[in-house]
Amino acid sequence: MQREYKKHGFFSFSDSKNRELWCLKHGESEINTVCRVLEVSRKEIRTREEEKKVILNGIIADDTAKLPFVSWEEREELVKDKVVQIENAYVKRWKGMVTLYAGKNTKVRVIENDIDFPSHAELMNPKKRTIEEIVGCEGAFDVIVEGNIVSISEEEKKGARVLDDGTGALFLVLREKEKEERILFGMPVKARGNVVELEGGYVLTAEEVKIRGEEFIIEEMKNFLCRYT
Repeated sequence: MQREYKKHGFFSFSDSKNRELWCLKHGESEINTVCRVLEVSRKEIRTREEEKKVILNGIIADDTAKLPFVSWEEREELVKDKVVQIENAYVKRWKGMVTLYAGKNTKVRVIENDIDFPSHAELMNPKKRTIEEIVGCEGAFDVIVEGNIVSISEEEKKGARVLDDGTGALFLVLREKEKEERILFGMPVKARGNVVELEGGYVLTAEEVKIRGEEFIIEEMKNFLCRYT
């Protein structure tokens, strides 16, 4: 059962073919979805025939997730902050990240009365996800994961920490390398970034990592060490 966005601005539950964005997977096709365009940019490329072609790429979101998108055609409907109905799209990985593609057979229309759809500001916030959910969905875009550092695995992946949230584990890599030395074994952390599947496991490349307050860390480390020692 999916939530369907009605033209008068209200959600209802129905047997609609509309899909939520949170668990679309590589290889799926004939995807229908309702989403808000968070970001969009125009890019000129050259085809195999050396012809110039303009494509659009950016980020879309609904209240379950954000997702990158690519449109192989310029579409006036794909404008920042517009809520759109996308029909007959498909899903592929681009640089490891699951991405929604709008091809020549994809239809896009603007939903004019979008008063009940989450706002641009709301949808810009990342969603908190468990590692079990992320692995089951083969990755995630701009999510928050909270857990403990259970290993520092220098040999397997240089600079990677292993983050465990109780539902599963993945590698944590920081974009800002100078912060890595602060992330030690047993620390409880909150990380924000993208999760992709690479050879050997899932990797969260973190844009932001926060270590909880010292008093809380001491208590959490005691609990952690009781579980792992």
